[in-house]
Amino acid sequence: MRTSAVLATAGTVASLALVPVTPAAAAPGCGGNSLGEAGKYAEFVEGDATRYADTEGAVAVGGDARLGDSGSGQGFSVGSKLSGKDLAALPGGKSLVVDGKLTANQVVISQGAGVYGELKDASRPGGFAVDGPHAKGPSPVDFRKEFTALRASSKNWAAQQANGTLTRPEGGKAVLLTGKDEQLNVFTVQAADLQKASRISLKVPSGSTTLVNVLGSAYDMGAASLYGVEIWDPQTQKFVLDDYGAGSAKFKEVRSKLLWNFPQATSLKKNEASWPGTILAPDAAVKLGEKGDKGGSGSRPTGPGHVNGAVIAKELTSVPGAETHQMPFSGCLPGGGGGGSAAPAPEQPETPGKPAPSAPASGSGQSGKPQAPSGSSSTSSAAPSGNKPSEAPSGRTPSGSPAHAAGGDRVEGELASTGGGQSTALVPVALAVTAIGAACVSVAALRRRASRRH
Repeated sequence: MRTSAVLATAGTVASLALVPVTPAAAAPGCGGNSLGEAGKYAEFVEGDATRYADTEGAVAVGGDARLGDSGSGQGFSVGSKLSGKDLAALPGGKSLVVDGKLTANQVVISQGAGVYGELKDASRPGGFAVDGPHAKGPSPVDFRKEFTALRASSKNWAAQQANGTLTRPEGGKAVLLTGKDEQLNVFTVQAADLQKASRISLKVPSGSTTLVNVLGSAYDMGAASLYGVEIWDPQTQKFVLDDYGAGSAKFKEVRSKLLWNFPQATSLKKNEASWPGTILAPDAAVKLGEKGDKGGSGSRPTGPGHVNGAVIAKELTSVPGAETHQMPFSGCLPGGGGGGSAAPAPEQPETPGKPAPSAPASGSGQSGKPQAPSGSSSTSSAAPSGNKPSEAPSGRTPSGSPAHAAGGDRVEGELASTGGGQSTALVPVALAVTAIGAACVSVAALRRRASRRH
């Protein structure tokens, strides 16, 4: 008997009046976490969540959560890429937190333990609800406190003066964000304008934090069928389309310090493109893909697409196959920080479970194809790349179709890009977090479970 996980696969922008800021001395260091407790999770949701496939990191849901679906044979796995350090930082050591009711079908807790207000077994006969240490108990996260702080931080960051430039090369079909500040690069764009782009490119110095403030009540990556987001790789001096294992160590550093801030959004829809960096949308219902109307009379199906970073949202839903990867935000932003929830003592698991082992840190392979922009009018392109393989699974996977063993994010190709002028500035910064990770779930626990029955 075995289970498996499904894996499948953001007009003209108004001119931005960017006023240079007076350069300030660099902050002496960046300690703590700009996102508070939320920065320790791959998915941090104030209200309800409906999820399939998996997350490599930890999950915290302040409302009810439906994880997996027996009708379609979907399961859900949590925490396959959490390290011992990651686990130690989690409130109460819980990698899965559901403050309300957890409706579960083949939920695998690969690392850490789960806690919930109520558990509903939604599995088929002979299946299971949750595999791994889990128990009913109080939430170790104060969601109200954390989201109050996150909303304040989101508004504060949205008020930061932009010091990067936004240009629309290729006849306005692409958006190029260019920053030169060694510490913090801030961009501001209207959501309605950003979603007209079929390509988004980012070029900032290695080691700097990038804050992209996207203003407006709704953002739909599928509006112009966003092809993907490419990031300038400071090590190889090329643009690389974001993908699970794409780019050099410096590329990955830029990605890990990238925050997309949606301070006004109430709706955010993702398409099938890989999305680099952390999404902060504290008032939004975020959809990782959309089922749509296959008959063609309504919205078309999109997704699943993956997030190479974290999602912080009011609500979170996904189509089967959508994943969040353990690539937490490690940038330094002015102010910010959550409430810092106190963690109660861990409960004893209801079921005898495997201990919560520490997952070794694992990096991703490097890939990327050249792009050679020069000046605001030049463009270049590269041949599409195929699916990027993720690391081979070990242990147990939730039910669905083959996932990580088959590949990582779906990649359709690279984006054309151009250069652009910049105005530079330096903004004081404080707070950060480091983390490790990317990858898969488990396949052997079910056999162990079957053997225990006999």
